[in-house]
Amino acid sequence: MRALSALGFVISIIGLLLACYVQFAVIPILTDLYSTSTKSYELSIVLTHKYENQQSLLSLLCIIIGAFSVIFCSFVYFRKRTRMTLIGTLIGFVVTVMGIFHSF
Repeated sequence: MRALSALGFVISIIGLLLACYVQFAVIPILTDLYSTSTKSYELSIVLTHKYENQQSLLSLLCIIIGAFSVIFCSFVYFRKRTRMTLIGTLIGFVVTVMGIFHSF
């Protein structure tokens, strides 16, 4: 049980780092690409398409990782009530919600 709770906690931390990467690295680049007035250049169009695809892929990964960490940590939390599993469950829920918000 302890290994499963540690696995769920590590997965939730990895998902949180991935969600923060999307929030602080990918989305600002996309907003800069959208705000430029030079949308007719092919490079700008290609970059916008590339970062939109990257955002959708990473947000889908956030949803999957968050769901798995919630499942792992909540399963162990119902058996043994430890802080690590509670924190892992909460972080996994936050990662899932951030992934859902970023997928739109």
